[in-house]
Amino acid sequence: MATWASLIPFLKLKLGLNHNDLGLLILGMGLGSVAAMLITGRIIKYLGCRFIIAVSSLIFILTLPIVTSLTSIPIIAIFLIFFGIASGATGIAVNFQGVIIEEKYDRPIMSNFHGMCSLGGLVAALAMTSLFHLGLSPLNTTFLAGLLMSVIAVFSTLGAMNKSSVNTTNKPKVEQLQEPVKKFSIPHPIILALGMMCFIAFLTESTVLDWSGVYLTSNYHTSLSNASLAYSCFAVTMTLSRFFAHIVLKKIGEKKLIWGSSICASLGMAIVVLAPTAVWYFVLFGYALVGLGLSNIVPILFSRVGRQDFVPKSQALSYVSILAYSGALSGSALVGLIGQQTGLTFVFAFISIMLLSIAMFNSYTFVKKRRKERKLKKLMLTQKDVDIA
Repeated sequence: MATWASLIPFLKLKLGLNHNDLGLLILGMGLGSVAAMLITGRIIKYLGCRFIIAVSSLIFILTLPIVTSLTSIPIIAIFLIFFGIASGATGIAVNFQGVIIEEKYDRPIMSNFHGMCSLGGLVAALAMTSLFHLGLSPLNTTFLAGLLMSVIAVFSTLGAMNKSSVNTTNKPKVEQLQEPVKKFSIPHPIILALGMMCFIAFLTESTVLDWSGVYLTSNYHTSLSNASLAYSCFAVTMTLSRFFAHIVLKKIGEKKLIWGSSICASLGMAIVVLAPTAVWYFVLFGYALVGLGLSNIVPILFSRVGRQDFVPKSQALSYVSILAYSGALSGSALVGLIGQQTGLTFVFAFISIMLLSIAMFNSYTFVKKRRKERKLKKLMLTQKDVDIA
């Protein structure tokens, strides 16, 4: 995804696109992603996560060089729809695995998984910037990126959960203890709130991914080879923060960490908006604060989804993932559509305000360890004492 972000300013210039046209292309990615999320849960049940990750990796590897070499906007749009499908399906599959593994370890490790995602973004952004400065064409850089992704895809596919592993671990402990699980046709308000918080976080992250380079080149007139620096600064702070998140989480707690993170991200977007034109590197500092703030919001919120007992875990993950990745892809498209009429500065300012709402909903969505599971264990211990007596 970071490789794709580095190509956006080049494609915008090559195809002569305005913000509106670019937003429509990204909207196609979003529609493909949301469509994939609606059916990925069932595919995982019958084919496992390994199938999803293998097919999606193949799409990632092939799509980027093809899109870079094409000049037909409709054909590019078709390939980007498949790119979005791969992104949405991968998001469901890897977060599903992450929740299962975190539950088995019984300690917060979701931030480490998301940290690896940020590390991939950081490596890609810095590598693309370096290769562009060396004079390589976008097509050659995507081929090199494809080679690296091919190696990673082999290991990630072999290590992914197959059908039998998914069906074995897909039953929550509450169900194994023969406690009936309530089913909701309409998502529980807590699930909706968590989904909207993820929507805002993913919208902000995708805005940096898709529009930071365009913002630098259009508003601050930086060179195309420097367009990836904004996302690089964002990715550096996000990556480092996620790998050390468990230490901070243990010291200050989940509520305070979410509250401080949302304030930090909001402040960063405000700096991006208010930075003077003559000192464009202030924008880089703003994006670094955004990365620092967003780094731990999504992993903690996904952990909350895994801890709740209002709806079955797989169903809750689907609800939240659809809302979250809608913000990542469809929401980013809206940035272009609205930005064409009002300018990107206005849109970024509005996102800065939206980030504050995460702090507002933080306490409302706080979920402790599964209440039903604690209640059942207490009942089992009580029954055991009775039997002994």
